Order: sequence, then structure tokens, then C-alpha cells
Amino acid sequence: MKRISIITAILTVVFSACDVLNVDPYHSLPADQAITNAIEVERAILGCYDALQSGSYYGLNYLVFGDLPADNLRFSGVTISYAEINNNNILADNGLVEGVWISIYQVLNRVNNVVAQIPSIPNAIMSAENKAIAKGELFFLRALAHYDLMRLFGPVPIRTQPVTGDEASLNIPRSPVDDVLKQINSDLDFAILYMPAAIVRGRASKPAAQALKARVALHQYYITSQVEHLQTAITNASAVISHPNLIIEPNYGILFSGLPNQESIFEIDFNEQDANRLAQYFFYTSISGRYEFAPTEFYINSFAPNDVRRDVSINFFGANPYVFKYNDIETGTDNVYVFRLAEMHLIRAEARILHPTENNPDSIRADINIIRERAGLIPITSSNYAALLLEVESQRQKEFAFEGHRWFDLVRTGRAVDVLENVTSINQTLFPIPLNEILANDAIGQEDQNPGY
Repeated sequence: MKRISIITAILTVVFSACDVLNVDPYHSLPADQAITNAIEVERAILGCYDALQSGSYYGLNYLVFGDLPADNLRFSGVTISYAEINNNNILADNGLVEGVWISIYQVLNRVNNVVAQIPSIPNAIMSAENKAIAKGELFFLRALAHYDLMRLFGPVPIRTQPVTGDEASLNIPRSPVDDVLKQINSDLDFAILYMPAAIVRGRASKPAAQALKARVALHQYYITSQVEHLQTAITNASAVISHPNLIIEPNYGILFSGLPNQESIFEIDFNEQDANRLAQYFFYTSISGRYEFAPTEFYINSFAPNDVRRDVSINFFGANPYVFKYNDIETGTDNVYVFRLAEMHLIRAEARILHPTENNPDSIRADINIIRERAGLIPITSSNYAALLLEVESQRQKEFAFEGHRWFDLVRTGRAVDVLENVTSINQTLFPIPLNEILANDAIGQEDQNPGY
């Protein structure tokens, strides 16, 4: 029987259900107290959002993992674990990778604890309709967590029940990617059916679930080559694009100004009490940052001279470039986008390019050009599908730099080996299962490690 730190981390979450239910020190419930009404469900759901703010998840490292192994960021600091990721030479005992694994499973455990308790609340206290809405929001968060795990690690343990102290609960094997996707889509279908359409800053909604459904479906096409997934991506992206309260903001800079905008579909809300460390880790040392990573020359030189996104995304201290999208160095309150409308246009364009019958060049160019024109670029006129596909890739790199997309885009499309100098084997496109998970989980052995580690 194995007993290493991963189990300790999980049990910390299990037996401090106040962690599961905690929103802040003024809104926590005792560890042995059940969720008994709608107010407590709401507080528990907020506790699930709180877990997304972890420095190992959307508070820093998961976003960094979307750029540092690719060609948007380079290692420029002192933390050797980041250097491994930058060099695409990651060891299974990398503490940053283990931290991401633990943090995302903590989100899942919080979600599953709430989901498990909702059915026991009498309908007279919380209506069946409100229960379904709450479960829809929780299922969206569960789908997001499973998807974020899958695209980083490949096959992963699926967790839809709270972790308890028994061996069967602690020791869960890795499930094939197809099964993980099946669970993700099942949760998203429920979320889309029951979540409200209204967009509230910092909270998920039906458009957020549709946005994730579109992202997952496009990814599934590259895995399966099944055209039905392209249609699902087009349908769900189109539904989000047609939402009456969403627009492509004319000014790219407003997206990173801290002001509310109408392009945000779902973002992680940070404040002075729940701050992130993004600006601290990105800013140059002479302006109070750690400068652990910096924009690459390749990324900096990829912009056309009149592309407004460059000066919004990066700044310079002398000759030293640093990321400027997250610029609240004092209090760490920069919000983090999980989905914004620009991605839906580029998902729909990519899916249409690949679709055998929905590939009208005018429609494809319209989705690409709305992004280009906002950036200050002239519209494209090409009808060559290969060229259009590369244009989507290029626009995604510039549009979403430092928002955690570039690495996953190149892995999803199978282009990482072709584009990235340090990636010479497809084995490098999955991160290693953390060594401590293999030591702690009886259902995962060294033979279950990802190839190449």
C-alpha cells in the first residue's frame, strides 16, 4: 500500500470540507456540517471557483504551461523547474507539474463534494429547477478541470465522486482519452441544458459551456478525424457568437485594462484578497518583478508593424521585454480569461476550413478578418485552405499570447514537432504523470507513465 504526498494532499481536501466549502474566513462551514439549503450550495460553489485561483492553476502555472514549452515565452529566471518546461525536458518529479496535477484534482474534489450533497436537500427547501441550475454550473467546472488535465497529461483518472479515506476511492486508474472526453461531453451537455444564458463576470454560464464544448469538439476532430466533431464545434461557436450581449470589443487594449467588457465569456476573478502572481512573475526585476519568463524574440518579431496587440501584450524595460497583459504588480488583481469571443470566431474558422461541406471561403475569411481588423491589419483575401489554416494558427498565437493557448494549439494540431526546436518526439507533447502520484496511487504504476518518461 502506497502512502506518499499526493494522497496526503487529497486527504487534506477530503477531511477539511471547510476547504471544500470555504469562500473566505467569514463564509466557511464546519468540516462535519452537510450542505442543507440553497445558500450553502451557493457558498460551496463559490468555494469551487476559489480553487481555480490557485497559483498552480489559473493563478499562474497552468497559464504559463500554455506558452513556456512553446515559442511565446522563454525561461529567464532562477526556478529550475521552469527551465525543464522551457526546454521540453521535463522530469517526472518536477514540482510545478505535480502542483498543477494536485490543484486541478482539488477543484474536482470540491465540485464532487457539492454535487454529491445536492440531491439530499429537500425540494421544499431548494427546488428541483434550482438544483439543476447549480449542478449545471458544477458540471461545467468539472468538465473544464477534466479537459485541462487531459490536454496536459493525456489519459487521466476520472473523478466524479468525492474522495474518501478508503482504498477504492484513493486509487483510481488512468482512463483512456476517449473515456475522459465522454465524461467531459456528458457534463457539458447537462450544463448547456440547464445553465442560464446571462453572462455574469467571474461566473460560468450557458455560453461558457458552449464555448468549452466548441473547444473540446475541435480537439476531438484532430483525435478522431470524425467530421461530426467539426459540426459540433461550428454549432456551439456560432451559438456563442450570436449571444446578444457579446461583441468583439473594438479596442484590444480594453481587454487587459481591468475594466468590464462585452467580449469576455468566462474569466477567473481575482481581487486583493484572492490575488494572482502573474504580474509578479512576468515583470522585469528592476520594476519589482521576478522575471521568471520573458517573451521570445520569435514572438516579438512575428507582429506586423501596425499590429496593436504587440504593445498591449508586451513592454520593455530598456532592452528587456516583459509580458504586460497582466500589469497589476502591486495587488495581483488582473483577471484571467478562460474564454472570450475572439476564440469562438477562430474556432469556427478552423472548423469550417477542415469541414468538407461547410468550408465556404467567404465565411471563413469573415471570422478571421474580424480578428485581424481589430488588430489593425488589412483583411485577408486568400481562398487557399492550407494558407487559411496557417493564418488561423498565426492569429491564435498573437491574439491569445500568455493566456495559455499556444502550446495546446500546436499539440492539438500535431504541429509541435514541426514548429518547436526543442520538441523532437511526439512523446514530449504530453507532460509526465507526477512521480508522487505513481508512488501514491496503487492503480497507477511506472508502466502507466507517459511514453518517454
